[in-house]
Amino acid sequence: MKIVRVEELLIDYKNGCRDFSNIDLRNADLFECNLQNANFQGSDLRHAYLCYANLCRTDLTEVRLEDADLASTILQSAQLKRANLQRCNFHRASLYAANLQGADLSGANLQVADLRQANLNGAQLKGAIVRNANLEQATFMMADLRECDLRRAKRLDLSGAIVDHTTILPTGYRGSSES
Repeated sequence: MKIVRVEELLIDYKNGCRDFSNIDLRNADLFECNLQNANFQGSDLRHAYLCYANLCRTDLTEVRLEDADLASTILQSAQLKRANLQRCNFHRASLYAANLQGADLSGANLQVADLRQANLNGAQLKGAIVRNANLEQATFMMADLRECDLRRAKRLDLSGAIVDHTTILPTGYRGSSES
């Protein structure tokens, strides 16, 4: 895996390059960077700082983002299939229509995140905090939500999800879409 400096990445992006697959960007500071439509497939972004970045339609399939900070990041229609997102901070992030199928979101902070129409099928959300998130039309088929905190989550439909007594559901949740 090639180690890439942030300055080099941004110059390449500005010059039209969009393929940054299989690179090492651990601990990178990408605050407010515009990297929409880029391909980071299989890259290592552990501990990266991506707050307020624009990653709209970015391919992050099988990326390693453990412990990264993505607060208020735009990830609309991003591909995050099978990504390792353990303990990531997605506070107030926009994941509208993002594909998180099979992603590991264990211990992630998704408070106040926009997850409308997100595909969370087969995702691991054990211990994730999803309080006050908008989950309208999000899908959770075979998603593991044990120990997940869903208090005050909006428009929640957990059809097909794995829940148990450790899952913290919104007050009054009856198993169908809630507003």
